[in-house]
Amino acid sequence: MELKVIEMLKNDLLKAIKEHNISKIEEITRILSIPEEQTKYFEKGLTGYPSIDKVWLDKYAPGAEDRANDIPLDKTVWDVIEEKLLEYYDIPALEYFKRLFSRQDFIDSCYKWARTFRAMGINEDEVVPVYGPVVSEIWAMFFGLNMIGACPYFLKLAISPEALAEETKDARIAIVYDGMWQNVAEEFTKDKYKKVIVATAAADMPSPKKEIVSFLSYINSKKQKSRIPDDDKYIWTDKALDISNYYIGDVKVPFKKDRNAAISSSSGTTINGIVKGTVATNESILSQLYSGTESEIPYNPGYRVLNHFPFTASTSMNSLFMLALLNGMTVVVDPRVSEKDFYNQLTTLKPNIALTTGSSWEAFFNRIAQEIESGKKFDFEFAKGWTIGGEGIDVQKYQKWNEIMRKCGAKGIYSGYGLSETFSAVSVEKVDARYDCSKIIMSVGLPQAGMICGIFDKDGKELSYDQRGELWVKTTASMKEYYNKPELTAQTLVDGWVRTGDIGSIDKNGFLYIWGREKDHIKLENETKIYLFDIANMLKEENCIDDAMAIPMPTETCKNSLAIHIVWNRELVDENNKAEYLRLINEKLRNNLPQEIQISAFAEHEVMLPYSPTTLKKDKNKMANQTTGFIQLIGENIENIEFEKKENGTFEIKLANKEKIRKRKKKKN
Repeated sequence: MELKVIEMLKNDLLKAIKEHNISKIEEITRILSIPEEQTKYFEKGLTGYPSIDKVWLDKYAPGAEDRANDIPLDKTVWDVIEEKLLEYYDIPALEYFKRLFSRQDFIDSCYKWARTFRAMGINEDEVVPVYGPVVSEIWAMFFGLNMIGACPYFLKLAISPEALAEETKDARIAIVYDGMWQNVAEEFTKDKYKKVIVATAAADMPSPKKEIVSFLSYINSKKQKSRIPDDDKYIWTDKALDISNYYIGDVKVPFKKDRNAAISSSSGTTINGIVKGTVATNESILSQLYSGTESEIPYNPGYRVLNHFPFTASTSMNSLFMLALLNGMTVVVDPRVSEKDFYNQLTTLKPNIALTTGSSWEAFFNRIAQEIESGKKFDFEFAKGWTIGGEGIDVQKYQKWNEIMRKCGAKGIYSGYGLSETFSAVSVEKVDARYDCSKIIMSVGLPQAGMICGIFDKDGKELSYDQRGELWVKTTASMKEYYNKPELTAQTLVDGWVRTGDIGSIDKNGFLYIWGREKDHIKLENETKIYLFDIANMLKEENCIDDAMAIPMPTETCKNSLAIHIVWNRELVDENNKAEYLRLINEKLRNNLPQEIQISAFAEHEVMLPYSPTTLKKDKNKMANQTTGFIQLIGENIENIEFEKKENGTFEIKLANKEKIRKRKKKKN
């Protein structure tokens, strides 16, 4: 049965339930093969299908969904943003290293870039690749391109040379950040590029910081032999803006339905390392902005939002930039993303809104907890919407962080979820609708107004409340396509639904849970899937484990051999009792996992699991490539274990050479 027909039947069921039409209810129940367990919701006026009941809307103001979907169908993103920039005229638009940009300054800069791009001959619907972190000029370039009907493609920063060549094969003009030139130099120096605009982090910095950063950048480029060629093809932003004086005509082009407005690539991939390249239109971007505005998140005029993510992440474009400008906020721009920088950004810049990954927040709160213990005091009353995104967090950490926030004068920290295919946010906690922490994983909040969420099994049948399956999302904010990838697009977009690839569930109150990626599983001989995140969650139920992750390390004799990366709770576990706790978790795994799964060894990590400095998420690749530094309980003794990778991709497990371990420890110390 087609999805559209099934949806129609579900809506008919809801109508029949409201009208108490028993015969109709029975008829549709039979056609849809609704299990008896699900029929208990009929008495409550619900169908048991979250996508039809939309119980999350009970937590929003009446009409929120209608208003979220009521986007203008004849305006570009710039048209809408410009109106709001003028409405909140007295509030600065941007702050960049303590330099403030008024809304008028920002508007003028956007128009100047639009004239520059027109003078350079960039055409309507032309795709312009952009490579680099978030710096102040990029914002104005984005809107300048939007005005003239062109489309920026914000390239993945860790993109391979092969993917870079493929994704930019039709490009004539590119924009690059000078500090990362060496990553794209081979591609951007090709003859097909007529002009390359060079942006620099120092351009809009106040003196003397500007001069210092420029000098350090120059020295660094000399060291790396990565200086940008000194010829007319490469134009620095200050010189590029001079070109705007040569164009005096109109810059705005008429609105065009379904026109490509932006392409983001996020930190993820689709299949076999292929870059996503999710295409957003003016309509889908505005739909996401309206959805966020109607979902009662604390984006209030005069608030400050921190943005340190590159535009490769749609969250950077939407939640941390355009949504803020739309709602009269100041975007605090700082392209630095290290653990130390994030700490300084929050404690010094004092943003009301901040969003980063669970791993990044964990590093922040670990430091805050240590400093509070040593006597330092913090006032976080200004924190109105600090949010965990990008990857989830377990309930214990969430509760601990909320306790710290409350002690420091804030109401708490929130949880959200999004993806580039919906141009950022899908769900978020509300200030007055918080998760009750009844499950081991954190809820990622309520679906936003205008977002329809459903949980589906492998056959595409929607499941009821509290059942796990793949999360599908239906919204007018969904992507148009993956850039130049029709096959991948067809796999992800199904009858208006976006298949997220995430295993989720929705409870009867409308709260959404993300358990992990569907692909993160191992398969038994009988084709049963065992999810790796379930194994990790099983371990995190034990007080002795602070965090855990299961990584496949197949051997020739056991394809389902796993290495478990753990962080001990150091308040309970030390060198004297470690063997006892290893025995405990080995026994728990043995009793709860099929015999086909072998737990080969454990890797211990101090404080927290390693995370990537670029994605700020747990670094599964690093853990998968780790071959030394493992332990396992053999008999009564803890033995050091090593993995040796074979040519066929399997691993050989063996006892580690104790002399080599001693030398490694000595070198580390």
